Amino acid sequence: MCVELGLHRRDSLFKVVQDEHERAEVTKLFWSIYVLDRRWSFGTGMPFALQDADIDPNLPEPDSGVPYLNTMIAYSRIGSKVWRSVSSFSPNPPLNIEEIGYLDYQILQWQKNIPHELQLPTASSPQTPSRAIRRLQILLYLRTNQMRILIYRPVLHSASSIQENLSYASIVVELAKDTIQALTHLNQTSDIYRCQQVCFNYFLTSAIAVVFLASCHAPVHFSAVCREEFYMALNLVKGFSNKSWVSKRLWKTIKGLKEVGPKLGLAPNGSEDPHSSAALAMAGLAGHEISNLNGFDNGMGGSGMTGTGTGNSPNGFQMSHDMTSLFEAALGSVGGLNGGGAQGTGSGAGGYGVIGENDGPGMVGVGGTVLGGEVLYNQFRELF
Repeated sequence: MCVELGLHRRDSLFKVVQDEHERAEVTKLFWSIYVLDRRWSFGTGMPFALQDADIDPNLPEPDSGVPYLNTMIAYSRIGSKVWRSVSSFSPNPPLNIEEIGYLDYQILQWQKNIPHELQLPTASSPQTPSRAIRRLQILLYLRTNQMRILIYRPVLHSASSIQENLSYASIVVELAKDTIQALTHLNQTSDIYRCQQVCFNYFLTSAIAVVFLASCHAPVHFSAVCREEFYMALNLVKGFSNKSWVSKRLWKTIKGLKEVGPKLGLAPNGSEDPHSSAALAMAGLAGHEISNLNGFDNGMGGSGMTGTGTGNSPNGFQMSHDMTSLFEAALGSVGGLNGGGAQGTGSGAGGYGVIGENDGPGMVGVGGTVLGGEVLYNQFRELF
């Protein structure tokens, strides 16, 4: 409709809206739609409705009275470039190191130019008195991390790409850890996160994907340094609403991971971790609906997925439990490879163990090129 009305062109805008005050309001409306269009595309993976090439470069922007909107306009323009860089249909997109460096420089410059009142204060700075302003500050901080994660995301495509670009992999892992720490701190110091989880959990699931991929593809480098933040993130996952789209997206990823488990070197088994079961039992006593305390079904047999019983609307505690199972079983398989004594006998925290060397199609363990990193990467891609 914006394009049909000509709001994307300066001449037609001035012709359609002749009153100066009304034109200023329409200008804010158009650029708000532009920002929302970019956010929608990055959140859903759908292409932009408004293309930058179609927007008049001389189109006026909102005045200085709306600093957050102006900041997000600049952010969205960088986002358009990042989108073109990362939205490849190739299953194994080539890494353009120069482009990664250039885009990262642009987003860092954008962060430096955020108005002072919207900059997240440091520990030594005076804290923001306004709850609304604090929310905008943390959102812009997380958006910076998120855009940089998207820029460096191709590095995590496989174990070999991580090894070849270890410094870049370290950058994206630190960004993910920082996002998890920031959200945990926000949850501990205010009710902003709890009241607006849908807004913030997009950043959380993306950070979880980075930590999981890095830990599994390069366990020697990242499994130990990521473990604390991984479990910090899962503590937040426990509070997910089972009706939010972020929750459903994460659940879809978990189900996909279970289904390809054998390909990743993991196989379902009947062993039960007493700590996980005790935790789930406590959740049941606390009023959370838990349908299975003996691990989860991997989608290849049995009656279906655990959770709330529908397979489509899990509670956060069950998703946290399942992610723990996958993470520990994946890293446990690395111990089997290196130690020589765990293959075929290891057990994950929720019913997953390690396929023995002769049990699967040459896809033993996690963290090496034998994993089939593309399979793992594709399972997590939707979370970014």
